[in-house]
Amino acid sequence: MTIGNININDFFNEDLLSKLRAAFTEFDTSGDGLIGKEELCELFGKLGKSLTKKEANIILREVDADGNGQIDFEELCYLEIQMSGAKPRADLIDYTTYLYDDAIKQLQQWFSLHDMSEDGQITVEAAQRIAEQHDGRASGEEIRDVLSQVSLDGRIGFSQFCAFWAVITNAPKKLNYREYLSYAEVRQCRAIFEEAAGEKKELSRKQVQELLKEKNFVRAKRHLGRILDSFGLDKKGVLDFQLFCNVIVKLSLRRKLWELSPETVDCAQLWRDGFTVSELQMSGFGLRDFGAVRVPARKLYQEGKYSALDLRRAGYSASDLRRAGIGLIELRSSGFSLAELRTAGFSSEGLHDANRTMHGCLSVGDFTLLPQIAKGTLQKWSTAKSQELLNLQRLTMTPLIREHTDGPPKLSPLCRAFSQSLPSFKVDLPAPRS
Repeated sequence: MTIGNININDFFNEDLLSKLRAAFTEFDTSGDGLIGKEELCELFGKLGKSLTKKEANIILREVDADGNGQIDFEELCYLEIQMSGAKPRADLIDYTTYLYDDAIKQLQQWFSLHDMSEDGQITVEAAQRIAEQHDGRASGEEIRDVLSQVSLDGRIGFSQFCAFWAVITNAPKKLNYREYLSYAEVRQCRAIFEEAAGEKKELSRKQVQELLKEKNFVRAKRHLGRILDSFGLDKKGVLDFQLFCNVIVKLSLRRKLWELSPETVDCAQLWRDGFTVSELQMSGFGLRDFGAVRVPARKLYQEGKYSALDLRRAGYSASDLRRAGIGLIELRSSGFSLAELRTAGFSSEGLHDANRTMHGCLSVGDFTLLPQIAKGTLQKWSTAKSQELLNLQRLTMTPLIREHTDGPPKLSPLCRAFSQSLPSFKVDLPAPRS
């Protein structure tokens, strides 16, 4: 039961849902699964909340997306969530639908530092300390209340810790517009967006407001500002196509049409149906799936934001990546051998220069080729000190030490978290005496 990006099952347990269902059924005298304004006032009275007819009219406009003057049970639950300001329950949610990979990796580091016994659990006191140190928005009472939902004998596992974190930080639930909009509606939204955005491929808040007004979105005037704020978009923020579609979903209170995940649909079929790389990523597919379908490397590199190293590991050849527009320097540093690059069509002279320069960096202790130290697209490299910090952008790790790229040593959780928290160093060796 999902309206917009609110899954009712994340907020109400079975007992509470049963009580709400019983109250709704009592006032659904016609048995058609709908109640009107009069019944709504009486229902809220039974639930211990007074509601005037004027307030009922306002509420109906808020949740009655189809404008029929009635609401169904799911809309009633949505209304209860909105009116009470309820938060998701940590013991009911799937944290992966709220947190992105980078946040989960950070939580893993913090969790590992406090998992002293290495049994995959930490104390609720440790979880509270982490929350107080790294997030100042939740009060101590709120933290303890959410911890009580997931703690077992004063201890919690990593999954419970992530769910706890998602709730106390008010992380918005991920929203995949492809699960709410039909294929035809996505095409229509894309045509509208591209016509309005032009070559910029983005729209300002003001442009979106004017566009939706032009398209007669009746709820846009009352709710657009609040919805844009919920996505963390400030007054000067811009919307890409994905965010534009998500706004449409929330604005029109769309119900989820289907579940899109590797367990429910086939990546190859979605690709044939016109899904973009980013839409496939939103649906839970990754490089292994894209490699099996043979999605062109250029699209993965440009749209999916995968590095040359990611694509090499997924089975794409140096020739594939050269056709995708990736240069020699980035391919060499991502681990392709000289033979592979020569087969891809690079000249012997270019390969010699690249290899010599790379060896020069490594021989003086310059390990900034490692992606753990530097991010960004690798455009050029140099051993000149004036260039190393200012102009040198490196994406992938050195291909000369493959154990760094493909087989990092296994550490205990505590050692791993400690090593990841250390700053990176470059060793400067003294110049040889003449």
